[in-house]
Amino acid sequence: MLAVGRTLLYNGERIGRTSGTMTTTTTSFAEITDAVDKAKASATEAPKHKLPISADDKTTILLNVEGAIKDLISSLAKKNPIKGTSIGAEELGHLPNSLTGVVVHYLVKGLKDDFGIAFEEDPTSLKVRSSNPLDKKVAGKKRLLTREQKNELLSKTQMSFYEEKIGKGEMTLDQAMFAIKDAYERKQNFEEMGYILPTKKTEYPYWAEEKE
Repeated sequence: MLAVGRTLLYNGERIGRTSGTMTTTTTSFAEITDAVDKAKASATEAPKHKLPISADDKTTILLNVEGAIKDLISSLAKKNPIKGTSIGAEELGHLPNSLTGVVVHYLVKGLKDDFGIAFEEDPTSLKVRSSNPLDKKVAGKKRLLTREQKNELLSKTQMSFYEEKIGKGEMTLDQAMFAIKDAYERKQNFEEMGYILPTKKTEYPYWAEEKE
């Protein structure tokens, strides 16, 4: 039977509907769970291919972009809150602090995610200079996230965080999967530097060395 749109189910409940005329199908809880697990796994999966790179061999690329794109990249590099979002400076500490560095960061990330391609060494443009105030916090083992920010980040790694938006049609299932993967990667970035985010909501994030 043909119907307008596709009904999406999560845990047996309708959570969204796509546009267009097509055969009605459902997405089961198991399928969603599998997709979430794959999104998390891809965040830590080793690249399939590693290409050579030399810091001595440099060139220039000129890009013509919309002003909004430059403003966003600049905010990411300067660790400024992103206008129109709830993303604060505390969530941007893993990013390089130059426009080129941010662009290359997401280029490298996209190559790994889409094709399993990485370089044998990190490009020099990805290095974060120590003049960044957030870097000083890392070096001094100071608090990077409040308890509330930690809880929000961990919540964003779960599908339940997005159920209401999906149900209201404010977010697609694919967008939710991307958001889960992004949140999980940010969680991994903190933990890789030794900053632990405990799952218990009443506990504060801490440096691993503090528990030794």
